[in-house]
Amino acid sequence: MNSYISLLMAAERAKDLQCDAIKERYRREARQARRAARGRRGPGRAAHASRVPESYEDFLCQTAQSAMREPAAAARSRGQAVH
Repeated sequence: MNSYISLLMAAERAKDLQCDAIKERYRREARQARRAARGRRGPGRAAHASRVPESYEDFLCQTAQSAMREPAAAARSRGQAVH
């Protein structure tokens, strides 16, 4: 009786491992498809990646510069609410 139960459990375990392998394959394929889609978006993504700040101070400078380039930045500094 015990050997029969062991065989059933081994068969169930094999099924579980196969299911896990299939799920992992689908996840991997989906991840690769997302990466490929990201790569097809064009050069804008790469241009943004080149502007990553080196330090926190650089980040603050970039943030301040972009806020000053924004047309409504001057109005907000006088207390206008942001909508």
